[in-house]
Amino acid sequence: MHIGVITCEILRKEIKAVIRETGVKELFFVLPDTANSVTIVLYQRVIDRFSSEFADDGFVLKAQTLEKIEKEIQERDLTDSVIIKVLELRMHDYPDVLLTEIEEGIKRMSSMADFIILGYGLCGSTTEALERVIREAPVPVVIPRDSKDGAILNNCIEIALGRETVQSLLSEESGTFFMTPAGAAIIKEPQVILESTINIMAGRMNTYAVGDTKRILKLMKNHYNRVVKIEYSEADEKDEEYAQTIKNFARKFNLKIKQVKGSSKIMCEALEKLKFE
Repeated sequence: MHIGVITCEILRKEIKAVIRETGVKELFFVLPDTANSVTIVLYQRVIDRFSSEFADDGFVLKAQTLEKIEKEIQERDLTDSVIIKVLELRMHDYPDVLLTEIEEGIKRMSSMADFIILGYGLCGSTTEALERVIREAPVPVVIPRDSKDGAILNNCIEIALGRETVQSLLSEESGTFFMTPAGAAIIKEPQVILESTINIMAGRMNTYAVGDTKRILKLMKNHYNRVVKIEYSEADEKDEEYAQTIKNFARKFNLKIKQVKGSSKIMCEALEKLKFE
């Protein structure tokens, strides 16, 4: 079984949980075809951050271009592998570009993958556009969906907590900002976090929002009253660096802190649904 994965780097915990479910240990991370050394270095940094989640857990990790991955699979006559294309967190700032990356990634991986997992919600795209890409894919495509109506979830926060929990938290306090361990680890400074993620929570994206720093700061101070710290495990609870990032963020904007339990359940359920079908 060969599995393709196209994911935002922020969902590394969820993707690891899904790969564990499959039992596959050979992981290939996709490097770009370009000969531009700067681009390759940038991609490698993203891969290094993502693959750190898999360290010391029995996985065999390699980073190669898709062409070389396909060649190795054929030459070694591999029967099982996971091919992972990791896209940096800030891709959601440009939903049209992100949708194109996903569509092209599916087409290229389809020559070697039996099915493809998407580590994304809508992330600024329309339901119609993303459903079209999934429907027209040459192989089955798995994406996290709401358990009640089967709709694609809006964002990584709904994937971690579930739509009902997110809506409940927002109903309890509309001025709620959400943060995950991966997001905090990638972008530690409060202003960077804001510029990169302010619109994910609403399930929509304004391409130019990140350039309007003053407006974002004013919005944060005027409309947000607390930050939700998402914890998947006891390790997250005890992670001092994560805790300090949350404290710095809360102090910067005078926010209360609420701890909430996150889970990889929704992503794993998407895989189980595919197996059932």
